[in-house]
Amino acid sequence: MPSKKDIPNLLIDAALKLAAERDWHDVTMIDIANEAGVTVADCYDHCSSKADILRRFVKRVDREVLADLESEDFNEPGHDRLIAVIMARFDILADHRSALRSIINAGGDLGPADGLRAIKTHFGAMRWMLEAAGFQTSGLHGSMRVAGLTAVYAKTFKHWLDDDSTDFGPTMAYLDRELSKAAGWDRRVEKGFGKASSICGKITKRCRNFSLKKSTSAGENSPSDSTSDQGASPAANG
Repeated sequence: MPSKKDIPNLLIDAALKLAAERDWHDVTMIDIANEAGVTVADCYDHCSSKADILRRFVKRVDREVLADLESEDFNEPGHDRLIAVIMARFDILADHRSALRSIINAGGDLGPADGLRAIKTHFGAMRWMLEAAGFQTSGLHGSMRVAGLTAVYAKTFKHWLDDDSTDFGPTMAYLDRELSKAAGWDRRVEKGFGKASSICGKITKRCRNFSLKKSTSAGENSPSDSTSDQGASPAANG
């Protein structure tokens, strides 16, 4: 009997094998459990659905890519590092292209809720790829970067599925072009955020100055002065 630690990977491998052999839509969780050689109960404990298996597969690929990173990799330009980590991802996926075609053709066989979780999983994967390449992903600009890379990756992934070359050279060239376009967009966004920040800073400064002037003016014409003047009048008249 396999150890509980091995069961998720056994289920992933079994699911990919079955997806390569038949339509993903026709593959059931029972089929996957039987192929993996685990009980249905153990399958349920570790992966509750095919969507869950796919999410675990994405995270396994993420980990393999990140595990191959070396400290000297971070001395390379960000653009080159990003190409390297994404191409490393495709290298890991290469043995599963038939399975991935079946899964893509079936739309992942995902319902609405699973579809949203799948999007979140892929956004998380692309965030890690950007971080591994040395790009900031925090804040609004960072989130836009993640969304942009997710779009680039999706387009390149479709190109890669049909790339029959031995070294995936056409895919790398396509990725290089798409990332160069995205880099131009990223610079414009960064410039726009810089201008917006400058404008917001000026507006904030003016608001503070206006508030200070208003406060000073109110102090010079405080009600206590008027009250003391009114109180002194009867005494003076008396």
